[in-house]
Amino acid sequence: MLNRLLAATLSLVLAGAPAIAANGGEAPNRASLERVYTLDETLRLMRNDPKLQSAEQGVLIADARVTEARLRFLPDIGLQASATKYHARYPFALSPEFRSLLLFPGAASENIYSGRAYFNMPLYEGRRTMNTLRLAQASQKQALSDRESVRLDVRLRAMEAFYRLLLAQERAAAFSRYLESVEASAGKGDLGPWERVESEATLGAARSRAAEARHALDDARLQFLNTLSLELDTPFRVSGELATRPVRAEVEKAVIWAMELRPELQSQTYRVQMDAIGVNLAIGRRNPTVFLAGDYELTAQRFPLKNNNWDVTLGIKVPFAYDFWSQIKQKRAEQRQGELTRAELQDRVRLEVRQAAETLRWWQEEWPRRESQWKKIQSLYDEAAGKPGAALSRLRALNGVLELQLSHLAAVTEHILARARFERAVGRELPQ
Repeated sequence: MLNRLLAATLSLVLAGAPAIAANGGEAPNRASLERVYTLDETLRLMRNDPKLQSAEQGVLIADARVTEARLRFLPDIGLQASATKYHARYPFALSPEFRSLLLFPGAASENIYSGRAYFNMPLYEGRRTMNTLRLAQASQKQALSDRESVRLDVRLRAMEAFYRLLLAQERAAAFSRYLESVEASAGKGDLGPWERVESEATLGAARSRAAEARHALDDARLQFLNTLSLELDTPFRVSGELATRPVRAEVEKAVIWAMELRPELQSQTYRVQMDAIGVNLAIGRRNPTVFLAGDYELTAQRFPLKNNNWDVTLGIKVPFAYDFWSQIKQKRAEQRQGELTRAELQDRVRLEVRQAAETLRWWQEEWPRRESQWKKIQSLYDEAAGKPGAALSRLRALNGVLELQLSHLAAVTEHILARARFERAVGRELPQ
């Protein structure tokens, strides 16, 4: 048993030796295995999002349906061959699948062979084939709009996960530095009993806030990994800067852009077109069908096959549908329902644009004020840093600087995300 344990330990050591040697003689640490994600890298990885991949497959399906609809304009062409062994006491015919060939008793051979080439081409179907193609093309455009809508949602979700994690990193680092300063200052100097109580309370609060910041960072990391569909134990960090700049957002122009560019509205427009085509298809059911068909057949009881038959047929088929009017009513009701849905969606888009613009305007005004307040207090704190003063006053001043810094970082993050939400509401990126 001891020998087995020593052998297993030795094998593990030898297996780790190459990795240690590749790392300059030291065991690889977790930091060396970390991946660094920038915003561009994050947006690139979101191409693998399941919803976006599903939308891509929807586009492929729509493309295939357009191709299928176009092929309906071509004639139905095919070949058919059969070999039959039979025994007859009286004349009979094969099933319609085998051309209803007549077979007679007493033939020299009880085998029969047949080869056939055929075509069938509709000449007029009341524009049903054309409407089917138009329906497939409208469905294709709707699939493209749906994919663009999903892409915009995925981009917004990625930006939110990235900047929320970046903010959590900054908050955790700021609280860690604050805790170090509090630990260095707490308990120093000649403090009275009440001052000592306040000092210990400040230290306890700093430790609690630093722990909460680390917990929030861990939660933001998991959310980021889940958003990117990565393994939840992947070592990584995000790299970026919480910085922003003012943007110009004209609400009335943005509403016009949204009416033209929002993929949801475009998708609903194609839905209305499809409903209108559905009405035309239902009406076309009462139109006659004119078709042209032909066959060339070789049939014999021995090879080579020499007996041939051929035919060319021009026919007309007039349908009588009992449910014709009920289908017309159904399709027209669906068309009206689609128009009402589109009008409701337009109102909702206008509201989203105005709400996003108002949020962007508020943060655009609030963010510079918080930055100015933080920089002013930070400057005063730096000037007073080398001067004598009470330890508790220094801690309270440091806490005030920290609160203003975190408030400024939160405002910058919210302004960045407010811009991203406004661009999502409009359906296009704002000019720089």
